[in-house]
Amino acid sequence: MTPEYRSWPVAVLIAIDQLGNTIAGGSPNATISARVGFFSEMSKRGKSYWKSLERIIDFAFFPIDGPRHCYQAWQADKDEQFKRGSDFMRVILSIIIVIVCPVIAIVLHVLVLFIRPWKT
Repeated sequence: MTPEYRSWPVAVLIAIDQLGNTIAGGSPNATISARVGFFSEMSKRGKSYWKSLERIIDFAFFPIDGPRHCYQAWQADKDEQFKRGSDFMRVILSIIIVIVCPVIAIVLHVLVLFIRPWKT
């Protein structure tokens, strides 16, 4: 697969991630991981909520990013304005993460057994 074809699926996945973040009351230009990473580190209130979400996401993406996926996403998006969202929107965010991350975790943890292109 040529690099331009590899970058297209990644760009689509990031756009879907940003859409999910927007639906859950976050900034349209930020990913869910960056939002969670930011509030996990910077939040004064609700820190345990954000840390719980961070653990779920970090586990899901561990095979491709190693530890601290959310922190890395936040660092890559440092200039972004992050929105906490209302309580209702944070419930939506939690639902998205709890439903989607186990699927991502299964796919990535199985793929890492067979293909390791990002580790070479």
